[in-house]
Amino acid sequence: MIIGTPLRALNKKTAFKFPDRCVNCGQPKAELLGLSLDLGTQAKIPNLQIQVPMCKVCADKERRVAMVTLIPFLVAGLLIGIAVCVPVALVAPEGTTIQTQAFPLVLGAFAGLIGGTLGGSLVEFVVKMLAAPFYGKLLLQRPLTAVSLFSARDDLIGLSARLSSADQTLQLIFENDEIAREFAQLNPQETP
Repeated sequence: MIIGTPLRALNKKTAFKFPDRCVNCGQPKAELLGLSLDLGTQAKIPNLQIQVPMCKVCADKERRVAMVTLIPFLVAGLLIGIAVCVPVALVAPEGTTIQTQAFPLVLGAFAGLIGGTLGGSLVEFVVKMLAAPFYGKLLLQRPLTAVSLFSARDDLIGLSARLSSADQTLQLIFENDEIAREFAQLNPQETP
């Protein structure tokens, strides 16, 4: 179930109230995990922090999903980035002026950044495919880390938050319709 909130209605006092149970499975709340969205200039506040209730099982599963996606991207990206950076910096021509003397390092760093991002994303994609039988659609629905860094969305088990620039709304996408209905009842002023 999707619940939309107009961005113009969000301000520093906006505090979403969630039912006192896990947004995914409905079990009693054990801890709070955070969702964070950069709203930029579209709203009265630049960042939105949402504390989402989770049971212990779902919170642990969320952390494992984050490890399956983030760790392979970072480790492979770093190793591939270094492996690309060093040879490019060594074979790049040196500049002849004071302004271009560091050209090999700059070119090597740029090539390493691009190579590391692409290589890390490729490794993350392969790891996601291998881990999909254990985590199911939950893992496959998440974007690659490199893509999620530049998108206006954040995901947790049972809840996704996205900015819709087309109609200027914050969309909260609940997997559990019962929790979504309770959320809408607890937040009537934020949900039209």
